[in-house]
Amino acid sequence: MEMTTLGTVATICFFCALVQSLFSGFILKLSDDLKSKRPYVSRFLHFAGEPEIVFGMWAAAFLAVLMLVSGFEAGLKWVDERNFSEVAFVVVIMVLASTRPITEFAEKIIGSIAKLLPLSKPEAMYIAVLIIGPLLGSLITEPAAMTISALLLKRRVFDPLGKGVASKFFYITLATLFVNISVGGALTHFAAPPVLMVARIWDWDTPFMFMTFGWKAVIAVVINTIIAFMLNRETLKTIKPPVRDPNDIPLRTPFWITAVHLAFMVLCVMSVHHPTFVIGLFMFFLGFYDITRDKQSEVRIEESMLVGFFLAGLVTLTAKQGWWLKPILQSIENLALYVGTLILSPITDNAAMTSLAAQVSGLSDQSKYLIVAAAIVGGGMTIIANAPNPAGLSLLKDHMPGKSLSAGKLLMGALTPTIITALLFWFL
Repeated sequence: MEMTTLGTVATICFFCALVQSLFSGFILKLSDDLKSKRPYVSRFLHFAGEPEIVFGMWAAAFLAVLMLVSGFEAGLKWVDERNFSEVAFVVVIMVLASTRPITEFAEKIIGSIAKLLPLSKPEAMYIAVLIIGPLLGSLITEPAAMTISALLLKRRVFDPLGKGVASKFFYITLATLFVNISVGGALTHFAAPPVLMVARIWDWDTPFMFMTFGWKAVIAVVINTIIAFMLNRETLKTIKPPVRDPNDIPLRTPFWITAVHLAFMVLCVMSVHHPTFVIGLFMFFLGFYDITRDKQSEVRIEESMLVGFFLAGLVTLTAKQGWWLKPILQSIENLALYVGTLILSPITDNAAMTSLAAQVSGLSDQSKYLIVAAAIVGGGMTIIANAPNPAGLSLLKDHMPGKSLSAGKLLMGALTPTIITALLFWFL
């Protein structure tokens, strides 16, 4: 099969994945309806409706077509020519960051900062989680930061409010969390999926990310949180601090175990572009985890594998897409490029947008900046806009008004923080 034809087939599979991801809610609803009548069909539809799985499924379909037409070796060659180092890194760092020692360490940092604020405990924790949690994402990755932030919001804010959480409070909080997480990982080159997909190709490192994107992201996160706090303050005032049982002694992880976990994370970050070392490091970590399992929580491998499967699908499908994307990107003005990417990111996935852009040679530095800025800014407007969003929703869904997520209310809740962040990245 010729390279042009290969690119065309990959493009078709990519857009099929986009369309399927747009209908993921409908597919999941159909899965629930068929649960009793057609259990096997229901399970398959549930599988096909997960946003993280869609791109991996279509990548597998593309490779199957390639192998049938051009032979098994052609499929292996296509895979061998792709670089999956970022995929391996994300899977491993997510597992490391979601372990009990690391989550306790992050909670301690957020809790210590919350104590410094001259507010009630629920109000202080609300602000600290929405600011420090997303910014920690630049160190522990966005998916891990989403998990920690959502868990803290659930325990300290939503659980005390009970089941009757007001729709306005829920969607403003959820949307602000999504937007802040999406931009909060932009202080480094390895934490945010849309940045990770281009960092190696465009030679972006952490100093560059902080000086170009990071300080603007900090300003945006702080402003967005203050606005959300002011809009929700009356509800936050109704939350009573939890009464602790004096006989309830919390289990704490020994510091040396936390230190070892942090060391594993540092080594993983230092070797982000060396997947063989990262995987070997992960094997050593699993051995250490087993030795200290009485001080550990269950390893969250499933969520990490799902995100990795999603990114691997993107790497497979977005290769050789420059043939149609290059003339489009090079023919439009800066503002149109920025706004266009900002509009497309929520309905595709921001990592998909930047992964496509990485296939285009000859882009100006300004175009690269605008594409990535718009991609991270638009990551909070829908559930599929940013890879960590489904994880955050799954942790908070018990307090969601109604039985299902309202895409319209999430979009409305995200408009204000998205516009503010977009203006900051455009003018600063």
